[in-house]
Amino acid sequence: MNKTPRLVSLTAALVISLFLSASPAWAEGSTPESVVKKFAKAYYMLDESMADYLSQDALVNENDVAMVELFLRLKEENARNRGYKMSYLQMHPILLKTTVLEQTEESAAVRLNTTALRSINPLYRIVGYLFGLVREHEFETTLSLVKEDGVWKVGPGALNPLG
Repeated sequence: MNKTPRLVSLTAALVISLFLSASPAWAEGSTPESVVKKFAKAYYMLDESMADYLSQDALVNENDVAMVELFLRLKEENARNRGYKMSYLQMHPILLKTTVLEQTEESAAVRLNTTALRSINPLYRIVGYLFGLVREHEFETTLSLVKEDGVWKVGPGALNPLG
């Protein structure tokens, strides 16, 4: 009998905390910084979904070549030449820091600082940390963004400078 007020207050606190944590996450989806972070995660993991964040000008070059497809094919060839599978070249970003350098209604420039690890089995990563075998890789670049149909997209040149 005494637990009902406690249960009601606990439920109310849970609902309020869910609402407060969900609001910024929903609003974040439309900013240049959030688009750069999502693009960078897909880029470093060599995921084809990176095309979802590219503008029309960045998706194909002047010769009508699909840039994401070309980029992934070159990465696969690079891995094969080094004696690896393409999955070895995947990087897991552990820290993504973005800074908006300039922004207008239709364009933006965002600096991205990334710290990434080789994307290997998490158990191996823990053992590697213990024995000092895991190396962090740091990348820094500036990406240009454009607004297409009211949505921020990463502009041309994004597939080369990230590393």
